[in-house]
Amino acid sequence: MDARRDSKLFGYRKDRKPRPSFHSRESSASQDPLLVFSRKPSKLSVHSSSTASSLPPSSRSPFQLDEIPDDLLCEIASWCSPATILRGSLACKRLAHLFQPHLYNTVDLAYTDLCRSGLTVFLHRPTMTRYIKTLILKPNRNSGWSNSSHSSMDEHWIIDCLEKIASKGDLPLLTTFKWYGKELPKDSLWQTLRIHCPDLRNIGTSVGQKTLQAFKSEDQLFAFRYLVGFHLFTQVLERWTKTNYHMDRDLPEALWTMLFDSRDSLEELTLDGTCFSDGNAWRLKPVFSGRWPRLRKLALGNVFSDDNVENDVLVGSFLQAHTNLEQISSLGNMSYSMIAMDCLFSLPKLHTYQGRLQQLQGGGSSQIRDIILTDWFSPSAKFGDILGDMHHLESLSVCVNFVDNLQSQLDFYKRLFARSARLRFLEISSTTSLSLSELSSGLQFVPGLRSLTVTRVRKLGSKSLTAKALQIATQNPSLREITVRDVSTWDHLDQLSGIYRTKVLGCYTVENLDGHRLLNIQETRIGVLGHPDQTFSRVYY
Repeated sequence: MDARRDSKLFGYRKDRKPRPSFHSRESSASQDPLLVFSRKPSKLSVHSSSTASSLPPSSRSPFQLDEIPDDLLCEIASWCSPATILRGSLACKRLAHLFQPHLYNTVDLAYTDLCRSGLTVFLHRPTMTRYIKTLILKPNRNSGWSNSSHSSMDEHWIIDCLEKIASKGDLPLLTTFKWYGKELPKDSLWQTLRIHCPDLRNIGTSVGQKTLQAFKSEDQLFAFRYLVGFHLFTQVLERWTKTNYHMDRDLPEALWTMLFDSRDSLEELTLDGTCFSDGNAWRLKPVFSGRWPRLRKLALGNVFSDDNVENDVLVGSFLQAHTNLEQISSLGNMSYSMIAMDCLFSLPKLHTYQGRLQQLQGGGSSQIRDIILTDWFSPSAKFGDILGDMHHLESLSVCVNFVDNLQSQLDFYKRLFARSARLRFLEISSTTSLSLSELSSGLQFVPGLRSLTVTRVRKLGSKSLTAKALQIATQNPSLREITVRDVSTWDHLDQLSGIYRTKVLGCYTVENLDGHRLLNIQETRIGVLGHPDQTFSRVYY
């Protein structure tokens, strides 16, 4: 299964804006007020954040904060990012009180240290947890920085903490709970959540090697009713072997009863037992007997081991009965017949697809706008015959391996973009070093591109990311957002989990100010003391 299986496992991004998948609080670091890119005279005017304060101030608002009503401030907060809400809540006690429901609406404890510190705070401050509607726990993961240590954490302690919080009635608004632990939580947790969180209708859990075949029909996990979302998937942070489990085991009948009883409410469904490329831990074929008229998001692992007419009829009938499907993920390496894919492409509301390139053959008549390719491509890969038929394609996520360096990177970009010139959002990942200069040249084949995200292996002696981002922004004037993540060497497991060991993260936004183009720069890197440090600056060009 964002970099892609884990982040998109339970749902899909609302937009394609690049964003770092880290939740650490980085410390600030001062930056030299003058950045020198070369010894030659330059037309660039470079200012740090301190120099920017001397620029002419914008016109002052005629309104004072006290004059803005509470409901308007809350409406503004509902449109802001968590970071913006946090900064606003620190301005004064009034905003801190007003923004609390928005600040704690969604809590994503995305790695080990956050789980430990966050749950410790929540145990002693129930006023925070009473606003939580969505809770996501990801224990036993590192923070994503190259120097972060991966210390294991007792998942039973996490579950005990959560049970204490829920049993006291301190999660009254919880509607969504998703668990990304190494193993399935103990059964008492699901009973506690079901009893004390009356609005909980969207649940998800990973299953580890020890609990893979421990399901029983009387499990409390299968006692929920009228679900809006259900997500069951194998743990992706460890590679399993065939000898440790039996393939295609039947899931308890109680699970299917729970899902079928949610006929009129289910909107999201993930069933993925993929443990290695072509295998599946569970027999998922009964899913095609279900009918959920409101289903919008579907993610399935390897359902069939082979193609035959009976399977084609099952898949085709299922897709034709779910005309509200908007987002589909085909996880693992299962292939579908042309008949099944024709039914998929005829779905009137389908706009996002995650899967392999070959599965998209014949998709020209579809409305798909967003494609996340799970293949690893070589520099000689050809895309035109398939991507060229995707007439509505606006967003593309792709992974390439430039390891041999025998093929020109620019030639790869020409083939990739030649038939997809309407792209507005691009995310490209490379398991080896990637030339930002060649990528910048290749982007001229997609003149309408607005957002670019790059993940690459950092090369020793790499030049300044700021200079490269400036080059990209200058050569591609339509770009508004650029994100470059330089990471340590990574592999398929890092891609599946969406966690890279980042060395430098650069986020750049382009804006027009008084007739000049301005590049806002935010770079985060590992500092001298081993902590992520942030620097901010602006470049006029």
